[in-house]
Amino acid sequence: MKNDPVITRVDENDNKAGEGIPDVSTESIGIIRELGDLPPGAIISESKLAEIFHRCPTSIKRAVRRGELPPSTRLFGQSVWTVECILKHLQDRLTGAKKEVEQAAKRFLELRP
Repeated sequence: MKNDPVITRVDENDNKAGEGIPDVSTESIGIIRELGDLPPGAIISESKLAEIFHRCPTSIKRAVRRGELPPSTRLFGQSVWTVECILKHLQDRLTGAKKEVEQAAKRFLELRP
């Protein structure tokens, strides 16, 4: 059976310390570290971003259209971002999602009998 790309399979026969806690694969840790370890001003190309996220460049373009990634700018004919821009965009989306959840909870409490 192929391992999940984020969490490795834990067999019941593996009775080691941390039993029942799935191991995080090095692949998923590398995604977080590779982008996070770059300096904020580092310029990252579409192809490198695709490599970091283990996706094809077309998937990166689609993520931009869906708003999952910020719009790029052109540099020497290539789409590029700064690491800071990508991380700020993700943080802004997380903050927005948190506000939406809080507003929904508030509306729910107001409508509750």
